[in-house]
Amino acid sequence: MSPLFKIFAACCTCLLAACSGVGGFAPSIDIPATTTEPPPTTPDPATLPYFLHHLNATNVTVSRGKAAILDCQVFRLRDRTVSWVRRQGDSIQLLTIGSSTYQNNGRYQLEVEEPNTWRLVVTAAEESDRGHYECQVSSHPPKIKRVHLQVYVPRLEIFDARGEAIQEKFYEVGSSIDLRCDAFHVPRDAVVWSRGGAVVYHSPETGISVETTSGAQGPVSWLRVKAASTADSGNYSCSAAEAEPATVRIQVLEGDTSAAMQHSTNSSSAAHRAVHASVSTIIRLLSLSLVLWVRC
Repeated sequence: MSPLFKIFAACCTCLLAACSGVGGFAPSIDIPATTTEPPPTTPDPATLPYFLHHLNATNVTVSRGKAAILDCQVFRLRDRTVSWVRRQGDSIQLLTIGSSTYQNNGRYQLEVEEPNTWRLVVTAAEESDRGHYECQVSSHPPKIKRVHLQVYVPRLEIFDARGEAIQEKFYEVGSSIDLRCDAFHVPRDAVVWSRGGAVVYHSPETGISVETTSGAQGPVSWLRVKAASTADSGNYSCSAAEAEPATVRIQVLEGDTSAAMQHSTNSSSAAHRAVHASVSTIIRLLSLSLVLWVRC
């Protein structure tokens, strides 16, 4: 056997050994190490923000024209953001975010008092401002405090002794004038009676009595004038701050004249009711005629 053939045979043997992995080495392949993501953790309740007294809903009530103050005090806020929004049905209106206001309406103002007070102020509140507002904190899960704003409109109305709302009333000389003013959403001590612009005070010695009690929705004030004379005729008004005054015209007349005026007023009212009834009857007849015409 020639030396050349021996060398060739030895090379073949080495190659076979390398391919079979016997008596040799196999090429190594680097496999990247696998890593496992840690499971998401539930936030520790002790680290979450919370509202003052842990209240998540409050009510605020103001009279029209007053400033409505909606407080939101957040603790453990850290790097989270506070926002105010107004919810109207399915729509949400962004009012503030952080220290910025996102409304052109200058009546919405944000007052921030470090470290935890984020106060929304609605200046000169109107009836259209009533509704639901939310103070939101950008935590996970988000924290929300709901505030319901109610805006009341102060209102006054005058009634007679029978409980009928009046704007004009006739009395006979010597009779008693009894007027009642119902005030809605005004302070008890704010109701004032006047006649022709002059304040009427409680004066029993002159036969004038002014008494005010508490009603279901506000004060109820009575004005009584005993043994009225023609000099007691005039415009009587019940007024209170931030409310439109209510006025009634009182006429004190001699017996025959008073009876005639009262009869005239009652006759006018009866005539008005008769006309209203006649119109209603005509409308019903026309409706019935239309239905019959359609069926034909």
